[in-house]
Amino acid sequence: MTARSTDILVTGASGFVGRRLVRRLADAFPDATILGADRRPPDDGDGQGDGVGHGGGGCAHAELDITDRRAVAGLVAEHKPALVFHLAAQAHVPTSFAEPVPTWNVNLMGTLHLVEAVRDAVPKARFVHVGSAEAYGSEFLRGVPLAEDAAFAPLNPYAASKAAADLLVRQQAAAGLRAVVLRPFNHVGPGQRRDFVVSAFCSQIASIERGLQEPVIMVGNLDARRDFLDVRDVLDAYVAVVERGGDLRPGSAYNLCSGRTVAIRDVLADLLALSRVAIDVRVDAARLRPVEIPVMEGDAGAARAALSWEPRIPWRQTLADTLAYWRDTLA
Repeated sequence: MTARSTDILVTGASGFVGRRLVRRLADAFPDATILGADRRPPDDGDGQGDGVGHGGGGCAHAELDITDRRAVAGLVAEHKPALVFHLAAQAHVPTSFAEPVPTWNVNLMGTLHLVEAVRDAVPKARFVHVGSAEAYGSEFLRGVPLAEDAAFAPLNPYAASKAAADLLVRQQAAAGLRAVVLRPFNHVGPGQRRDFVVSAFCSQIASIERGLQEPVIMVGNLDARRDFLDVRDVLDAYVAVVERGGDLRPGSAYNLCSGRTVAIRDVLADLLALSRVAIDVRVDAARLRPVEIPVMEGDAGAARAALSWEPRIPWRQTLADTLAYWRDTLA
């Protein structure tokens, strides 16, 4: 299979990463026919188009409920993709506590439906499963950068459901599925929903600057340290997976991370330094997670070796671009 002749199915194609992935794939592989699938239309909300509107090979969107086994099987059987990027997920940790059953249905059962559909209709297709570094959970308490051989010890329903899906895909790879797993760490950037930490800060600052909110920013735990990536760096890794063709060993897993951590307190300080007005900071108990891992740091050595991938966007540029997005959105 070559990237320029393949049909690519992207699930979760209307999400923060998915809509950008469809565009990047269309740009990188103009001869490919790309199908984005999601429960809702591919409306970016970021002024960059509908996410599927270009690419010489053709792009399309299909409405799909990943928890509907028959619908998933029908879509895969109809389109017979040669490459599947599985991004569809319920990815918000607080929501996973409030709504554990839908979280498990989407993240685990949705993955099972897709794996079965690919296995039955296109058994030679490549399958790229996007997992999560949250699956490592309490293993981060060891205080060392974690590589892919670290155990799974999830601490919330989202992490547990993603760990289970990760195990499922790798078990199916042992049985013949041509699958690899990617485990991105926290990734942020323009267009992310405001209920994730960096966007939460940026949206509040932009609202305050426009007089839509009193000059107080509400925060959760500021002591945690996270290994952040710019979403555009994550997309570089996804494109590299396509470019590697079938060279990646089925069942292999790759962390995507920067290898350095940033304290949430420092994230806020850097953003406040970009603010056009003075802002006070207050802790909001509702924003504190039931379980908090003090430090999440990863080792991306395997991705560097296999994909020739390195993060390239400076962290402060990520912050400035995300804040600019929220200023434009509220303008």
